[in-house]
Amino acid sequence: MKPFLFGPMTFLVPALLFVVLLRSDTGRAMQAAGVPAVAMRWNTPRMADTADASSSHRTRTGGTVASPATTTAPLPNDPFAPVYVVTSRDTYQGIRGFASKAVEHRDSTGAPVLIAESRADRLGAISRYVHVNERRCGGYFAFPSRAQAEAFVREGRAKQAMTKTLLASYTLNNQTTVNRWLPQVQEQRLYATMNHLSSYQNRYFSSPHGKTSAEWIRDHWQSLAAGRSDVTTELFTACGNCSTQPSVILTIRGWDLPDEVVVLGAHLDSINVNTYPDPNQHAPGADDDASGIATLTETLRIALADGWQPRRTVKFMGYAAEEVGLRGSHAIAQSFRRSGVNVVSVLQVDMTNYKAGAVTDMKLISDYSNTDLKNFFITLFDTYLAPMGLTRSSTACGYACSDHASWTNAGYPAAMMFEAGDPGGSFPYIHTSYDTLATMGESAQHSVKFTQFALAYLGETAKTRGKVTGGPAQELPAQ
Repeated sequence: MKPFLFGPMTFLVPALLFVVLLRSDTGRAMQAAGVPAVAMRWNTPRMADTADASSSHRTRTGGTVASPATTTAPLPNDPFAPVYVVTSRDTYQGIRGFASKAVEHRDSTGAPVLIAESRADRLGAISRYVHVNERRCGGYFAFPSRAQAEAFVREGRAKQAMTKTLLASYTLNNQTTVNRWLPQVQEQRLYATMNHLSSYQNRYFSSPHGKTSAEWIRDHWQSLAAGRSDVTTELFTACGNCSTQPSVILTIRGWDLPDEVVVLGAHLDSINVNTYPDPNQHAPGADDDASGIATLTETLRIALADGWQPRRTVKFMGYAAEEVGLRGSHAIAQSFRRSGVNVVSVLQVDMTNYKAGAVTDMKLISDYSNTDLKNFFITLFDTYLAPMGLTRSSTACGYACSDHASWTNAGYPAAMMFEAGDPGGSFPYIHTSYDTLATMGESAQHSVKFTQFALAYLGETAKTRGKVTGGPAQELPAQ
Protein backbone atom coordinates (compact mmCIF):
# COMPACT_ATOMS: atom_id res chain seq x y z
CA MET A 1 0.00 0.00 0.00
CA LYS A 2 1.40 3.37 -1.01
CA PRO A 3 1.72 5.92 1.78
CA PHE A 4 -0.88 8.72 1.71
CA LEU A 5 0.71 11.94 0.53
CA PHE A 6 -0.80 15.42 0.60
CA GLY A 7 -0.72 16.26 -3.09
CA PRO A 8 -2.27 19.25 -4.85
CA MET A 9 -5.59 17.50 -5.48
CA THR A 10 -5.98 16.88 -1.75
CA PHE A 11 -6.50 20.59 -1.25
CA LEU A 12 -8.09 21.43 -4.58
CA VAL A 13 -11.18 19.23 -4.27
CA PRO A 14 -12.33 20.60 -0.86
CA ALA A 15 -11.69 24.12 -2.08
CA LEU A 16 -13.85 23.60 -5.15
CA LEU A 17 -16.57 22.01 -3.04
CA PHE A 18 -16.52 25.05 -0.72
CA VAL A 19 -16.97 27.44 -3.67
CA VAL A 20 -19.90 25.42 -5.02
CA LEU A 21 -21.60 25.36 -1.64
CA LEU A 22 -20.98 29.07 -1.11
CA ARG A 23 -22.58 29.97 -4.44
CA SER A 24 -25.47 27.64 -3.79
CA ASP A 25 -26.14 29.10 -0.36
CA THR A 26 -25.82 32.65 -1.65
CA GLY A 27 -28.18 31.93 -4.52
CA ARG A 28 -30.83 30.48 -2.21
CA ALA A 29 -30.49 33.46 0.13
CA MET A 30 -30.93 35.90 -2.73
CA GLN A 31 -33.95 34.01 -4.04
CA ALA A 32 -35.50 34.13 -0.60
CA ALA A 33 -34.92 37.88 -0.60
CA GLY A 34 -36.78 38.18 -3.89
CA VAL A 35 -33.91 39.03 -6.22
CA PRO A 36 -35.12 39.28 -9.82
CA ALA A 37 -34.28 36.30 -11.99
CA VAL A 38 -31.96 38.41 -14.11
CA ALA A 39 -29.83 39.07 -11.04
CA MET A 40 -29.40 35.39 -10.27
CA ARG A 41 -27.09 34.62 -13.17
CA TRP A 42 -23.48 33.94 -12.28
CA ASN A 43 -22.22 35.56 -15.41
CA THR A 44 -18.97 37.09 -16.53
CA PRO A 45 -19.51 40.82 -17.00
CA ARG A 46 -18.51 42.61 -20.14
CA MET A 47 -15.06 44.01 -19.56
CA ALA A 48 -14.68 47.68 -20.35
CA ASP A 49 -11.17 48.33 -19.14
CA THR A 50 -9.48 50.92 -21.23
CA ALA A 51 -6.05 50.39 -22.62
CA ASP A 52 -3.20 51.20 -20.29
CA ALA A 53 -3.57 54.85 -19.50
CA SER A 54 -0.59 57.08 -19.04
CA SER A 55 1.36 56.18 -15.95
CA SER A 56 2.28 59.79 -15.44
CA HIS A 57 0.71 61.47 -12.44
CA ARG A 58 1.18 64.92 -13.97
CA THR A 59 -1.79 65.47 -16.23
CA ARG A 60 -1.78 68.31 -18.76
CA THR A 61 -5.20 69.85 -19.34
CA GLY A 62 -5.87 73.08 -21.20
CA GLY A 63 -2.20 74.09 -21.14
CA THR A 64 -2.01 73.80 -17.35
CA VAL A 65 -0.06 71.14 -15.49
CA ALA A 66 -1.55 69.78 -12.27
CA SER A 67 0.74 67.95 -9.86
CA PRO A 68 -0.48 65.83 -6.99
CA ALA A 69 1.11 65.80 -3.59
CA THR A 70 4.31 63.84 -3.07
CA THR A 71 3.55 60.15 -3.39
CA THR A 72 4.29 57.39 -0.92
CA ALA A 73 4.86 53.76 -1.78
CA PRO A 74 1.73 51.64 -1.34
CA LEU A 75 1.77 48.93 1.28
CA PRO A 76 2.22 45.35 0.09
CA ASN A 77 -1.02 43.50 -0.65
CA ASP A 78 -0.57 40.98 2.14
CA PRO A 79 -3.90 39.48 3.25
CA PHE A 80 -2.40 38.72 6.66
CA ALA A 81 -1.00 42.20 7.22
CA PRO A 82 -2.23 43.78 10.46
CA VAL A 83 -4.82 46.53 10.09
CA TYR A 84 -5.92 48.77 12.94
CA VAL A 85 -9.54 49.85 12.81
CA VAL A 86 -11.11 52.80 14.60
CA THR A 87 -14.79 52.16 15.20
CA SER A 88 -17.64 52.81 17.59
CA ARG A 89 -18.20 50.85 20.77
CA ASP A 90 -21.43 49.33 19.44
CA THR A 91 -19.87 48.17 16.18
CA TYR A 92 -16.90 46.65 17.98
CA GLN A 93 -19.22 44.47 20.04
CA GLY A 94 -20.36 42.84 16.80
CA ILE A 95 -16.94 42.41 15.16
CA ARG A 96 -15.01 40.98 18.09
CA GLY A 97 -14.61 37.74 16.17
CA PHE A 98 -12.63 39.61 13.53
CA ALA A 99 -10.75 42.15 15.67
CA SER A 100 -8.98 42.00 19.03
CA LYS A 101 -6.76 43.91 21.45
CA ALA A 102 -9.23 46.77 21.56
CA VAL A 103 -8.38 49.90 23.51
CA GLU A 104 -11.04 52.53 24.15
CA HIS A 105 -10.35 56.20 23.49
CA ARG A 106 -12.46 59.36 23.25
CA ASP A 107 -12.68 61.39 20.08
CA SER A 108 -12.86 65.18 20.03
CA THR A 109 -16.63 65.09 20.58
CA GLY A 110 -16.19 63.01 23.72
CA ALA A 111 -17.73 59.91 22.14
CA PRO A 112 -16.07 56.56 22.87
CA VAL A 113 -14.21 54.94 19.97
CA LEU A 114 -12.16 51.77 20.00
CA ILE A 115 -8.90 50.99 18.25
CA ALA A 116 -8.65 47.27 17.56
CA GLU A 117 -6.25 45.06 15.65
CA SER A 118 -7.49 43.01 12.71
CA ARG A 119 -6.07 41.62 9.46
CA ALA A 120 -6.42 42.77 5.88
CA ASP A 121 -8.33 39.64 4.91
CA ARG A 122 -10.89 40.18 7.68
CA LEU A 123 -12.07 43.63 6.61
CA GLY A 124 -14.62 42.04 4.28
CA ALA A 125 -16.16 40.18 7.20
CA ILE A 126 -16.28 43.41 9.20
CA SER A 127 -17.99 45.23 6.33
CA ARG A 128 -20.41 42.32 5.95
CA TYR A 129 -21.34 42.50 9.62
CA VAL A 130 -21.98 46.24 9.43
CA HIS A 131 -24.12 45.84 6.32
CA VAL A 132 -26.18 42.86 7.49
CA ASN A 133 -26.62 43.73 11.16
CA GLU A 134 -26.42 47.53 11.23
CA ARG A 135 -27.93 47.96 7.74
CA ARG A 136 -25.45 50.57 6.62
CA CYS A 137 -22.06 51.01 4.95
CA GLY A 138 -18.63 51.65 6.34
CA GLY A 139 -18.38 51.69 10.09
CA TYR A 140 -14.65 52.16 10.54
CA PHE A 141 -11.43 53.90 9.55
CA ALA A 142 -8.44 51.65 8.76
CA PHE A 143 -4.73 52.26 9.36
CA PRO A 144 -1.56 50.18 8.87
CA SER A 145 -0.28 50.82 12.42
CA ARG A 146 -1.74 51.38 15.87
CA ALA A 147 0.32 54.56 16.19
CA GLN A 148 -1.38 56.05 13.13
CA ALA A 149 -4.81 55.08 14.43
CA GLU A 150 -4.05 56.65 17.81
CA ALA A 151 -2.80 59.86 16.14
CA PHE A 152 -6.01 59.97 14.06
CA VAL A 153 -8.15 59.90 17.21
CA ARG A 154 -5.90 62.20 19.20
CA GLU A 155 -5.65 64.86 16.51
CA GLY A 156 -9.25 64.64 15.28
CA ARG A 157 -11.22 67.83 14.86
CA ALA A 158 -14.71 66.42 14.50
CA LYS A 159 -16.21 68.56 17.26
CA GLN A 160 -14.83 71.71 15.65
CA ALA A 161 -16.12 70.67 12.22
CA MET A 162 -19.60 69.79 13.43
CA THR A 163 -20.22 72.98 15.41
CA LYS A 164 -18.28 75.69 13.59
CA THR A 165 -20.04 78.41 11.66
CA LEU A 166 -19.53 78.10 7.92
CA LEU A 167 -16.51 80.03 6.73
CA ALA A 168 -18.50 81.28 3.77
CA SER A 169 -21.87 82.89 4.28
CA TYR A 170 -24.21 81.13 1.86
CA THR A 171 -27.35 82.79 0.64
CA LEU A 172 -29.62 81.75 -2.20
CA ASN A 173 -28.88 84.40 -4.77
CA ASN A 174 -27.81 82.41 -7.82
CA GLN A 175 -31.18 81.18 -9.01
CA THR A 176 -30.55 82.31 -12.59
CA THR A 177 -27.68 79.85 -12.95
CA VAL A 178 -29.24 77.00 -11.00
CA ASN A 179 -32.66 77.20 -12.65
CA ARG A 180 -30.98 77.13 -16.06
CA TRP A 181 -29.07 73.96 -15.11
CA LEU A 182 -31.76 71.81 -13.51
CA PRO A 183 -33.75 70.88 -16.65
CA GLN A 184 -30.54 69.85 -18.44
CA VAL A 185 -29.95 66.65 -16.41
CA GLN A 186 -30.14 63.66 -18.73
CA GLU A 187 -31.03 60.27 -17.30
CA GLN A 188 -29.42 58.42 -20.22
CA ARG A 189 -26.04 60.03 -19.50
CA LEU A 190 -26.24 59.01 -15.86
CA TYR A 191 -27.15 55.50 -16.96
CA ALA A 192 -24.24 55.37 -19.42
CA THR A 193 -21.68 56.28 -16.76
CA MET A 194 -23.08 53.77 -14.27
CA ASN A 195 -23.25 51.11 -16.95
CA HIS A 196 -19.63 51.66 -17.95
CA LEU A 197 -18.25 51.65 -14.42
CA SER A 198 -20.27 48.61 -13.37
CA SER A 199 -19.06 46.67 -16.41
CA TYR A 200 -15.58 46.33 -14.93
CA GLN A 201 -14.95 43.06 -13.16
CA ASN A 202 -14.58 45.25 -10.08
CA ARG A 203 -13.13 48.57 -8.98
CA TYR A 204 -11.52 47.02 -5.93
CA PHE A 205 -8.71 49.16 -4.58
CA SER A 206 -5.88 46.62 -4.99
CA SER A 207 -6.95 45.05 -8.28
CA PRO A 208 -5.75 46.18 -11.74
CA HIS A 209 -9.34 47.22 -12.49
CA GLY A 210 -9.30 49.56 -9.51
CA LYS A 211 -6.49 51.57 -11.06
CA THR A 212 -7.77 51.39 -14.64
CA SER A 213 -11.28 52.52 -13.71
CA ALA A 214 -9.85 55.50 -11.80
CA GLU A 215 -7.82 56.47 -14.85
CA TRP A 216 -10.94 56.24 -17.01
CA ILE A 217 -12.75 58.65 -14.68
CA ARG A 218 -9.80 61.04 -14.86
CA ASP A 219 -9.77 60.89 -18.66
CA HIS A 220 -13.55 61.23 -18.90
CA TRP A 221 -13.66 64.28 -16.64
CA GLN A 222 -10.72 65.78 -18.52
CA SER A 223 -12.60 65.40 -21.81
CA LEU A 224 -15.54 67.36 -20.41
CA ALA A 225 -13.17 70.25 -19.69
CA ALA A 226 -11.64 70.39 -23.18
CA GLY A 227 -10.58 73.93 -24.04
CA ARG A 228 -10.72 75.22 -20.45
CA SER A 229 -7.37 76.51 -19.20
CA ASP A 230 -8.85 77.08 -15.74
CA VAL A 231 -9.58 73.36 -15.26
CA THR A 232 -6.98 70.78 -14.25
CA THR A 233 -7.13 67.09 -13.41
CA GLU A 234 -4.84 64.89 -11.36
CA LEU A 235 -4.45 61.42 -9.94
CA PHE A 236 -3.90 61.76 -6.20
CA THR A 237 -1.45 59.01 -5.20
CA ALA A 238 -0.32 60.28 -1.80
CA CYS A 239 -2.20 57.55 0.07
CA GLY A 240 0.11 55.03 1.69
CA ASN A 241 -2.52 52.30 2.14
CA CYS A 242 -4.58 52.68 -1.05
CA SER A 243 -2.47 50.11 -2.95
CA THR A 244 -2.30 51.06 -6.64
CA GLN A 245 -5.63 52.86 -6.79
CA PRO A 246 -5.40 56.65 -7.05
CA SER A 247 -8.09 59.13 -6.20
CA VAL A 248 -9.19 61.53 -8.95
CA ILE A 249 -9.39 65.29 -8.51
CA LEU A 250 -10.67 67.82 -11.04
CA THR A 251 -10.20 71.48 -10.10
CA ILE A 252 -12.01 74.50 -11.51
CA ARG A 253 -10.09 77.57 -10.41
CA GLY A 254 -12.18 80.25 -8.71
CA TRP A 255 -12.26 83.69 -10.27
CA ASP A 256 -12.25 86.15 -7.36
CA LEU A 257 -12.25 83.82 -4.30
CA PRO A 258 -9.74 81.17 -5.43
CA ASP A 259 -8.54 80.39 -1.90
CA GLU A 260 -12.00 79.30 -0.77
CA VAL A 261 -12.58 75.70 -1.86
CA VAL A 262 -15.88 73.88 -2.45
CA VAL A 263 -15.71 70.06 -2.67
CA LEU A 264 -18.08 67.56 -4.29
CA GLY A 265 -17.04 63.96 -3.73
CA ALA A 266 -17.96 60.30 -4.25
CA HIS A 267 -15.93 57.12 -3.91
CA LEU A 268 -14.87 55.25 -7.03
CA ASP A 269 -14.02 51.80 -5.65
CA SER A 270 -16.27 48.76 -5.23
CA ILE A 271 -16.20 45.56 -3.19
CA ASN A 272 -17.89 42.17 -2.89
CA VAL A 273 -17.69 41.18 0.76
CA ASN A 274 -18.53 37.57 -0.07
CA THR A 275 -15.27 37.11 -2.00
CA TYR A 276 -13.04 39.68 -0.31
CA PRO A 277 -10.05 40.12 -0.73
CA ASP A 278 -9.89 38.33 -4.09
CA PRO A 279 -8.64 40.84 -6.70
CA ASN A 280 -10.79 39.06 -9.31
CA GLN A 281 -14.01 39.37 -7.30
CA HIS A 282 -17.16 40.31 -9.18
CA ALA A 283 -18.10 43.67 -7.68
CA PRO A 284 -20.04 45.80 -10.19
CA GLY A 285 -20.97 48.44 -7.59
CA ALA A 286 -23.59 50.12 -9.78
CA ASP A 287 -25.27 51.87 -6.86
CA ASP A 288 -22.31 51.81 -4.49
CA ASP A 289 -20.90 54.02 -5.81
CA ALA A 290 -20.94 54.22 -9.59
CA SER A 291 -24.15 56.18 -9.06
CA GLY A 292 -22.28 58.81 -7.05
CA ILE A 293 -19.55 59.16 -9.68
CA ALA A 294 -22.26 59.39 -12.36
CA THR A 295 -24.00 62.14 -10.36
CA LEU A 296 -20.76 64.14 -10.16
CA THR A 297 -20.00 63.54 -13.84
CA GLU A 298 -23.37 64.82 -15.03
CA THR A 299 -23.12 67.81 -12.67
CA LEU A 300 -19.70 68.61 -14.08
CA ARG A 301 -20.84 68.16 -17.69
CA ILE A 302 -23.75 70.58 -17.35
CA ALA A 303 -21.72 73.26 -15.58
CA LEU A 304 -18.84 73.16 -18.04
CA ALA A 305 -21.06 72.91 -21.13
CA ASP A 306 -22.76 76.08 -19.90
CA GLY A 307 -19.43 77.93 -19.96
CA TRP A 308 -19.75 78.44 -16.20
CA GLN A 309 -16.90 79.84 -14.15
CA PRO A 310 -17.12 79.90 -10.34
CA ARG A 311 -16.17 82.62 -7.94
CA ARG A 312 -14.80 80.00 -5.50
CA THR A 313 -12.48 77.17 -6.48
CA VAL A 314 -14.33 73.87 -6.96
CA LYS A 315 -12.88 70.38 -6.65
CA PHE A 316 -14.68 67.29 -7.92
CA MET A 317 -13.25 64.19 -6.24
CA GLY A 318 -13.46 60.44 -6.81
CA TYR A 319 -12.04 58.79 -3.71
CA ALA A 320 -10.00 55.59 -3.71
CA ALA A 321 -10.37 52.73 -1.21
CA GLU A 322 -13.48 53.92 0.62
CA GLU A 323 -14.77 50.38 1.09
CA VAL A 324 -11.76 49.36 3.17
CA GLY A 325 -11.77 52.16 5.72
CA LEU A 326 -12.23 55.56 3.99
CA ARG A 327 -8.57 55.56 3.03
CA GLY A 328 -8.53 57.79 -0.04
CA SER A 329 -10.68 60.58 1.37
CA HIS A 330 -8.76 60.45 4.66
CA ALA A 331 -5.47 60.91 2.82
CA ILE A 332 -6.78 63.89 0.84
CA ALA A 333 -8.47 65.58 3.81
CA GLN A 334 -5.37 65.23 5.97
CA SER A 335 -3.16 66.48 3.14
CA PHE A 336 -5.37 69.54 2.77
CA ARG A 337 -5.32 70.10 6.51
CA ARG A 338 -1.52 69.97 6.64
CA SER A 339 -1.29 72.36 3.69
CA GLY A 340 -3.79 74.79 5.18
CA VAL A 341 -6.29 74.51 2.31
CA ASN A 342 -9.40 76.52 3.14
CA VAL A 343 -12.23 74.08 2.35
CA VAL A 344 -15.47 75.92 3.07
CA SER A 345 -17.92 73.06 2.42
CA VAL A 346 -18.03 69.43 1.30
CA LEU A 347 -20.90 67.51 -0.33
CA GLN A 348 -20.71 63.70 -0.27
CA VAL A 349 -22.79 61.61 -2.71
CA ASP A 350 -22.56 57.92 -1.90
CA MET A 351 -25.39 55.80 -3.43
CA THR A 352 -27.97 57.87 -5.29
CA ASN A 353 -29.96 55.51 -7.50
CA TYR A 354 -32.22 53.23 -5.44
CA LYS A 355 -35.75 53.93 -4.28
CA ALA A 356 -38.52 51.41 -3.70
CA GLY A 357 -41.81 51.70 -1.90
CA ALA A 358 -43.35 54.51 0.09
CA VAL A 359 -40.23 56.41 1.14
CA THR A 360 -39.01 59.96 0.69
CA ASP A 361 -36.80 60.88 -2.25
CA MET A 362 -33.71 61.76 -0.21
CA LYS A 363 -32.39 61.43 3.30
CA LEU A 364 -30.14 63.98 4.94
CA ILE A 365 -27.48 62.28 7.05
CA SER A 366 -27.92 63.78 10.49
CA ASP A 367 -24.76 62.68 12.31
CA TYR A 368 -21.05 63.44 11.99
CA SER A 369 -21.85 66.49 9.86
CA ASN A 370 -21.70 70.27 10.16
CA THR A 371 -24.92 71.74 11.59
CA ASP A 372 -24.93 74.91 9.48
CA LEU A 373 -24.25 72.96 6.29
CA LYS A 374 -27.08 70.52 7.03
CA ASN A 375 -29.44 73.46 7.46
CA PHE A 376 -28.19 74.89 4.17
CA PHE A 377 -28.88 71.53 2.47
CA ILE A 378 -32.45 71.70 3.75
CA THR A 379 -32.83 75.22 2.36
CA LEU A 380 -31.43 74.10 -1.00
CA PHE A 381 -33.81 71.15 -1.17
CA ASP A 382 -36.87 73.14 -0.14
CA THR A 383 -36.10 75.92 -2.62
CA TYR A 384 -35.17 73.93 -5.70
CA LEU A 385 -36.45 70.36 -5.36
CA ALA A 386 -39.55 70.53 -3.18
CA PRO A 387 -41.43 72.58 -5.81
CA MET A 388 -40.91 69.60 -8.15
CA GLY A 389 -42.84 67.45 -5.70
CA LEU A 390 -39.79 65.77 -4.17
CA THR A 391 -39.67 64.93 -0.48
CA ARG A 392 -36.92 64.59 2.12
CA SER A 393 -36.29 63.08 5.52
CA SER A 394 -33.26 62.50 7.71
CA THR A 395 -31.42 59.53 9.14
CA ALA A 396 -28.36 58.75 11.23
CA CYS A 397 -25.82 56.55 9.47
CA GLY A 398 -23.46 55.80 12.35
CA TYR A 399 -19.72 56.18 12.78
CA ALA A 400 -17.60 56.51 9.61
CA CYS A 401 -20.33 55.49 7.18
CA SER A 402 -18.93 57.42 4.21
CA ASP A 403 -16.22 59.83 3.08
CA HIS A 404 -17.78 62.94 4.62
CA ALA A 405 -16.50 61.53 7.92
CA SER A 406 -12.90 61.97 6.73
CA TRP A 407 -13.49 65.67 6.13
CA THR A 408 -15.32 66.07 9.43
CA ASN A 409 -12.47 64.47 11.35
CA ALA A 410 -10.02 66.80 9.58
CA GLY A 411 -11.99 69.81 10.80
CA TYR A 412 -13.86 70.73 7.62
CA PRO A 413 -17.64 71.31 7.30
CA ALA A 414 -19.13 68.35 5.46
CA ALA A 415 -22.57 66.81 4.95
CA MET A 416 -24.24 64.12 2.88
CA MET A 417 -27.50 63.45 1.09
CA PHE A 418 -28.35 59.75 0.81
CA GLU A 419 -30.70 57.72 -1.37
CA ALA A 420 -34.16 56.91 -0.12
CA GLY A 421 -33.72 53.14 -0.11
CA ASP A 422 -36.83 51.19 0.79
CA PRO A 423 -39.00 50.83 3.91
CA GLY A 424 -36.52 48.31 5.30
CA GLY A 425 -33.45 50.50 4.89
CA SER A 426 -30.96 51.04 2.09
CA PHE A 427 -30.26 49.13 -1.14
CA PRO A 428 -30.24 45.46 -0.11
CA TYR A 429 -27.66 44.23 -2.64
CA ILE A 430 -24.69 46.48 -1.92
CA HIS A 431 -21.29 44.78 -1.60
CA THR A 432 -22.46 41.80 -3.67
CA SER A 433 -22.40 40.74 -7.32
CA TYR A 434 -26.06 41.83 -7.51
CA ASP A 435 -25.36 45.56 -7.18
CA THR A 436 -26.27 46.12 -10.81
CA LEU A 437 -28.49 48.36 -12.89
CA ALA A 438 -30.69 45.31 -13.45
CA THR A 439 -31.65 45.20 -9.78
CA MET A 440 -32.52 48.91 -10.01
CA GLY A 441 -34.91 48.45 -12.92
CA GLU A 442 -32.34 49.36 -15.62
CA SER A 443 -32.93 52.99 -14.78
CA ALA A 444 -30.90 55.94 -13.51
CA GLN A 445 -33.94 58.11 -12.90
CA HIS A 446 -33.45 58.40 -9.15
CA SER A 447 -29.95 59.81 -9.70
CA VAL A 448 -31.49 62.65 -11.73
CA LYS A 449 -32.80 64.12 -8.47
CA PHE A 450 -29.39 63.92 -6.81
CA THR A 451 -27.74 65.56 -9.79
CA GLN A 452 -30.21 68.40 -9.52
CA PHE A 453 -29.40 68.73 -5.83
CA ALA A 454 -25.66 68.70 -6.60
CA LEU A 455 -26.17 71.40 -9.23
CA ALA A 456 -28.05 73.56 -6.73
CA TYR A 457 -25.26 73.03 -4.20
CA LEU A 458 -22.60 73.87 -6.78
CA GLY A 459 -24.31 77.03 -8.00
CA GLU A 460 -25.16 78.37 -4.56
CA THR A 461 -21.81 77.62 -2.88
CA ALA A 462 -19.27 78.34 -5.60
CA LYS A 463 -21.50 81.05 -7.16
CA THR A 464 -21.10 82.35 -10.73
CA ARG A 465 -18.55 84.69 -12.21
CA GLY A 466 -19.86 84.53 -15.76
CA LYS A 467 -19.45 82.82 -19.07
CA VAL A 468 -16.04 81.82 -20.43
CA THR A 469 -15.02 80.82 -23.89
CA GLY A 470 -14.09 77.24 -24.67
CA GLY A 471 -15.17 74.31 -26.72
CA PRO A 472 -18.35 72.42 -25.86
CA ALA A 473 -18.07 69.64 -23.33
CA GLN A 474 -17.14 66.41 -25.04
CA GLU A 475 -18.02 62.85 -24.22
CA LEU A 476 -15.28 60.25 -23.84
CA PRO A 477 -16.59 57.06 -25.45
CA ALA A 478 -16.45 53.85 -23.44
CA GLN A 479 -13.64 51.58 -24.48
